[in-house]
Amino acid sequence: DAFEIIIKKYQLRIINLCFKYTKNYSDAEEVAQESFFKAFSSLKKFRFESKFYSWLHRIAINCSLNFINSKEKTKERETISENFGLSGIDSIKVTRDIESPFDNYNMVDLAQTIENAYEVLPEELKLVVKLRDIDDMSYDEIAKITSMPVGTVKSRLHRARDILVKKLDNEIDDE
Repeated sequence: DAFEIIIKKYQLRIINLCFKYTKNYSDAEEVAQESFFKAFSSLKKFRFESKFYSWLHRIAINCSLNFINSKEKTKERETISENFGLSGIDSIKVTRDIESPFDNYNMVDLAQTIENAYEVLPEELKLVVKLRDIDDMSYDEIAKITSMPVGTVKSRLHRARDILVKKLDNEIDDE
């Protein structure tokens, strides 16, 4: 009964927070529900070192990010399985209509080069690049998620991009 009061008090705020990440209201409701469930299950772990809403806010952000990541993985699996179903003749026709095998090879090669450069970044720089350039989050959102000041987020992103540019320049020059 007491937790029902908490849900009623924070429900709209948590759904709105989740909506910022999921960009879909029904998904936001689902993630908010999961957030409240996790909070309820973890009440014994709450240490009263922060406000309850701050703790619940952090749980909702983590649930939202987990939801987004799982949704992206599902899309990736669906795309792979759709492309896997192409027969030999159809795939040759589609490839000719879209790009030549040489172009396809170069794109795969370039993607691998970029991934290799990304993988050598320190973890704190990888996270900032992922959140900003891949997940398209604002500096303020990244600052909240990582508990860093906005200036630190910008600095790390700048440093990460410098490292990536230098690494990619070296890779391209070596070819």
